[in-house]
Amino acid sequence: VLRAVLRDSEIVESLSQEAYQTALIFWRDFEKSAIKLPPEQRERFVSLSSEILSLGHEFVTQASASRPPAIIEPSELDGLKDQGMGARLRRQAWSTQKNLLVYPGSHQAYMIMTSAPKESPRQKLYMAAHTSSERQIECLEQLLHARAELARLVGWDSYASMTLNDKMAKTPENVSQFLDTFLDRTGVHARDALHTLRLRKQAHLRTPTLPIIQAWDRSYYCPPEPPEPPVPLPPLSLGRVFMGLSRLFKHLYGISLRPAEVASGEVWHSDVHKLEVVDEDFGVIGWIYADLFGRSGKSCGAAHYTVRCSRRTDDDDEAGDLVVGGNEEFLTPSRSFEAIKRHKLRGMDGEYQLPLVVLLCEFTRPTIARGPTILEWHEVQTLFHEMGHAMHSMIGRTEYHNVAGTRCATDFVELPSILMEHFLHSPKVLSLFDTDGSSISQTGNHHEDPCTFIDTHGSILLSVLDQMYHSPAVLEPGFDSTATLANLYTIRGLIPHALGTSFQTQFSHLYGYGATYYSYLFDRAIASHVWRNIFSDEPLNRKLGEKYKAEVLRYGGGKDPWQMLSALLDAPRLQEGNEEAMREVGRWRVEEGPLPERH
Repeated sequence: VLRAVLRDSEIVESLSQEAYQTALIFWRDFEKSAIKLPPEQRERFVSLSSEILSLGHEFVTQASASRPPAIIEPSELDGLKDQGMGARLRRQAWSTQKNLLVYPGSHQAYMIMTSAPKESPRQKLYMAAHTSSERQIECLEQLLHARAELARLVGWDSYASMTLNDKMAKTPENVSQFLDTFLDRTGVHARDALHTLRLRKQAHLRTPTLPIIQAWDRSYYCPPEPPEPPVPLPPLSLGRVFMGLSRLFKHLYGISLRPAEVASGEVWHSDVHKLEVVDEDFGVIGWIYADLFGRSGKSCGAAHYTVRCSRRTDDDDEAGDLVVGGNEEFLTPSRSFEAIKRHKLRGMDGEYQLPLVVLLCEFTRPTIARGPTILEWHEVQTLFHEMGHAMHSMIGRTEYHNVAGTRCATDFVELPSILMEHFLHSPKVLSLFDTDGSSISQTGNHHEDPCTFIDTHGSILLSVLDQMYHSPAVLEPGFDSTATLANLYTIRGLIPHALGTSFQTQFSHLYGYGATYYSYLFDRAIASHVWRNIFSDEPLNRKLGEKYKAEVLRYGGGKDPWQMLSALLDAPRLQEGNEEAMREVGRWRVEEGPLPERH
């Protein structure tokens, strides 16, 4: 029926844009689920899908598994710059005169990688951290092969082609246009940064010529720096940051955050606080459950989860739903439950199910001794990022829950969250953290770390590798994931591939973001462009906030993202979302910064 509907031009023209997008989502899901295949091939599809799930679980588990230790001799720690743990490690080595076993990923390993003047312990640790067992490599290659076979089964030439069909990129060729252009642009700055590292290594080793920077040199000659705010700030308590967020949303959207009471049994832990999201015109438009403190048994990291999507409910086709003889006793409670979720918004036609989301972080719990929770700058960035997702869920007002809020293309969903981080670049926005109008300086103290260009260049290469691993080449006899990795870094990398290493088995995003790892970089480029061209000069301008809300946030996934972006930026050339549009985004300058793994 759905295929017949989508093939009938008259019916398609009668559909709203949102209804058409929703129909396309259903049809693409059906196509990817082997609906058109005969029974025998459908059975093979099910078998492959089960195999992919099993291999994926094994791959992700092994990706984070401990690697064997590196054997470090006491003499290799001479001159260790770290005066804390480094000094203790040196004393331990010299007092026992025994070799040390240092595990990759440990505090000792980090200290050696960033502080050991001698190259040998850093090289040993790098090699230990990036080697793989035969089974780990075999597991990944079996996963990639099963994905490629499944894609061929349902009519695609590769897993990337199948996966990208409903994304902004549309095709692997378009992704390549973006990544190649982005790599060329970033490469200029990354090579300059690499030259700086070579000069530092030359001065350290006192060599007559510029030495080569190896993979184990990066952290020593350019130690990672924690992010800092662009201006001096007072201690940022959790309450102060939420106050700043509420003020920012009030300026941009006429929306504020307000604490709400919770009913008995409503939340899963006493740490969880409920916030009402209040629009000055429409009233309450949704709720956020903020579960912000770390605790035993809680998931690690930061995330935004949708518990209930927004959708219109007064035009539901309920006639005959659940009507089966003798089930009236169950039907009445069901209808009562559904009625509770329906709300009339001031000034809007119809009734809506309002969104409910969870904001998950792992900040330090406040105590009587320490006082309120004070956030590090990277934690403030994390909170702004996740609140970007939350506001996307709150503001999206769609007919269908299938396209509500963050239910949009993978390579578009991070735009609102990354854009929120850009607001932290503005002293005008940071002044909203102030309680008395006197403690926020307008003078910057921030400097850019040139080595972030090297990290961005590395992330682009990983995105290229992800595309290669999901291309038709996977099905060719003799496909070798390690050789593919080494060849890529030899031809396009800045730092030579270390012979004997196989980092790909730790690239866990290959499972959850197979063929779409480019998405975060893509949205970083878009967010940077939107910030520079719309918000950077007037980050508190209500007219600009309303335009962003009207052209992007309210649609969720109910409109083609390229059309949203084109309207927001007044850029008709982007509307088609073709190869040139992808190249255009690749040419946009990205504001450099860390590459956090947020959701």
